[in-house]
Amino acid sequence: MSEEIEAPPPQPGASLMLAWQVKEKHVLVVGAGDVGLSRIDHLLAANAKITVITGNDIHPRIEYYNKLGLLEQLICRDFQLSDLKLYESEGIRESVMGKCDGDDSLDPLNDEITKNIEKFEKEKFKMVLTCVNNYPLSLRIWYQCKKLGIDVNLADKPAYCDFYFGSIYRQGPLQIMISTNGNSPRLCNRIKNKMLAPLFDDLDLNKAVQNLSYLRSKLRNEIHPGDKTQIIKERMEWNKKITDHYTIKEWTKFELSSIDKIVSFYPNFPKIGDLVG
Repeated sequence: MSEEIEAPPPQPGASLMLAWQVKEKHVLVVGAGDVGLSRIDHLLAANAKITVITGNDIHPRIEYYNKLGLLEQLICRDFQLSDLKLYESEGIRESVMGKCDGDDSLDPLNDEITKNIEKFEKEKFKMVLTCVNNYPLSLRIWYQCKKLGIDVNLADKPAYCDFYFGSIYRQGPLQIMISTNGNSPRLCNRIKNKMLAPLFDDLDLNKAVQNLSYLRSKLRNEIHPGDKTQIIKERMEWNKKITDHYTIKEWTKFELSSIDKIVSFYPNFPKIGDLVG
């Protein structure tokens, strides 16, 4: 008989919080008002290739982004359903989907199929965001995206969203997302500005991240290299313990010379006094 487990299971009802990689991926934004600008700001931070399709109502800052060359395209006309395949080569979707349908084999893909899939991934929209005050149009776009297998977000329509935009606190590569699962975006923004920012703004968390990234790289490539399972496990365990060994504030203060000294003590854990001199 197995031991009774006292810890409760995770509470359901949340979203799966992920860091979605859209770098150099096509993303379509329909609408160019205040909400569209907010979405575009998120996408620019993630290095997406952004196409905006809108009527005549364009936020000045979006026009400015376009003049700076930050947008893939700014198309000033009414949306057309064919826009969802704007960058796809003729027949590539059918070719890729046709190769995949009914193929239950686990054999390695041949080079031609692999190149076709990679090409399709570069050409298709990874996500579509509707930011217009036209619910029938947004719903039509949602329906077509579902047919095409494209993830979609309808502004202010949580029931038709594959994902939500939370409020982001950021310092360099460090990102902290706050979400209410689409219930109150404004509350997320207040929590970020009134609670997170005052807590973290005085700390150079970007430097802490850079220090720990340098430490991991140094350990993996010079101090304890190797791809065997036991070696990887040893590195991971030491990384975890050394990260907790110093305070967050101390990690924000270390110079690279101190990181070199810390990692030179591997597999031990030096005290602050050991790093002086």
